[in-house]
Amino acid sequence: MTNIVEPRVTLLAHTKINEAAIGEWMDIQGFSTDAETLLTMAGRNCYRSFHRPNEATRNDADYLQRTLSGQGHWSIAEHATATLYFTGVSRAFLAELTRHRHLSFSVESQRFINANDANIVLPPAVRELDKEDQDWFLLLAEESIEDYKAIQADLDHLPKKQRNEAARGLLPNCVETRMVVTGNLRAWHEVIHRRTQPDADAEIQEVMRLAARQLHTVSPVIFP
Repeated sequence: MTNIVEPRVTLLAHTKINEAAIGEWMDIQGFSTDAETLLTMAGRNCYRSFHRPNEATRNDADYLQRTLSGQGHWSIAEHATATLYFTGVSRAFLAELTRHRHLSFSVESQRFINANDANIVLPPAVRELDKEDQDWFLLLAEESIEDYKAIQADLDHLPKKQRNEAARGLLPNCVETRMVVTGNLRAWHEVIHRRTQPDADAEIQEVMRLAARQLHTVSPVIFP
């Protein structure tokens, strides 16, 4: 029986500042994250306003909200990055996310990894169906995986990579893939904003909301 998996997003890494170096130029506010401190320094460097002359933007959060949201100066958000690990997502999700070329991807290879025991990701709309219709969807997906196995057997005279690359043409878009994705905070903000709109693919809407929760720890100002 094919295993059904649900999406999961894990924060793997994010920008870490050199406090001593930044502290030479401006005070570091304890309630700001490393990313927010770095973005603040980058922005204040443009005008040499490290001494925080404007009381209204003395706090990093106020400064960033005005600079990013108020003035639209998102370039400073490119200095901090975050790396996320996506599991329980489909190849269809991969096709959607890789349209955003300002992200960097390391994706599970269907040439090297045998998909005989591939997990299935149910599209959100299918999850809303009754059990009988869900079972029908799974049956069709499982039949495709069985066809994949049959082609692999027919090609057993070839090396593993060549068998897999030929047989993967029969795999359905709902098979699970796993990927490590890195982007700067401007890129992540743009992707999440665009891909949580009502007209976006249903799966990517769901997963990007999970991504936003992970990125909230990197910068609550940018990802409230």
